[in-house]
Amino acid sequence: MNIAVLYNKPSLRFMADPTHKEAEEDTEHSAKEVAEALRKKCAEARIVPVTEHTISSVIKSIRTDLVFNLIEWTGMDIPYEMAAFDALNGAGLHYTGATKENYRDTSDKIITKRLCRTHGLPTAPWQEFRTGNEAITITSYPVLVKVSGEHSSVGIATDAIARNGRELRVVVNKRLRTFQQPVLAETFLTGREFQVTLLQKKDGLDVLPPAEILYTPGTDVPLLTYESRWNERHADYKNSDVVLAELDTSLADTLDILCSKAFTALGFRDYARFDVRCDEKDHPYFLELNSNPGLSHDPDYGMTVSYQAAGMTFADFVWEIVRSTLKRYGT
Repeated sequence: MNIAVLYNKPSLRFMADPTHKEAEEDTEHSAKEVAEALRKKCAEARIVPVTEHTISSVIKSIRTDLVFNLIEWTGMDIPYEMAAFDALNGAGLHYTGATKENYRDTSDKIITKRLCRTHGLPTAPWQEFRTGNEAITITSYPVLVKVSGEHSSVGIATDAIARNGRELRVVVNKRLRTFQQPVLAETFLTGREFQVTLLQKKDGLDVLPPAEILYTPGTDVPLLTYESRWNERHADYKNSDVVLAELDTSLADTLDILCSKAFTALGFRDYARFDVRCDEKDHPYFLELNSNPGLSHDPDYGMTVSYQAAGMTFADFVWEIVRSTLKRYGT
């Protein structure tokens, strides 16, 4: 089988301001790992990069049995992502993962919050801000301010937490000025935090054993910030460990039911990773719903912990995504 592993290069805005370039460059590392995993399953795999200026020409030129789609433009670059989906669909290519609509909806945190509300999926109390002048209606503090369209914890830092309305106004306006896109404020949950990987297999949707984020003792704020994930020189780097979650039957069943419902209701395909956090009473709430999450065999990645706990290697996990895609297209 011939498989093209399609991924995006960082857009030009990251050349002008490389502050968050590390997270964007990680996509290329993922593409190389996926291609190598596919070769271990005897597929002919080649990586195919695209830039915002080559989307149409590159995708139109692809001749392959299957596209493993790792493109993940977000935020201000979301129009490039939509163009890539249009090109894939226009060329009639079979590709893994999210649909255009599923990716668009889950790449925007505000839209995701609305969809969770529509489908009865639990998520922390929240409020959106587009101008910074909105009357503050959220009442449960502290709150965490997130940039609506960014991924990989971009914009997430300890200074994004507000403990009252005055602080919230300051944080919101700072994020609006910096990122030039809407932001949301949600009640900051301090309970257990999980990464839940879902995989469509031949016998149905499988919720893999969840991974848990454990923050190191002495961490000021239990939060996965951008610096803690990407900046090796920062004091917050490696402020957490990822381990296999130890769950009682009740919480395990609740996570299984909620995550399966979210996967189906929001139109996910093949695989996904959901970020879930509990309140102090162990009630789980959705933080993020990732329709095209990064793939890696990094042992510090929650997805790795989960597929290994399910008895799979990285190559096995990647190949299950391929099998799901082939089944969906009837090939």
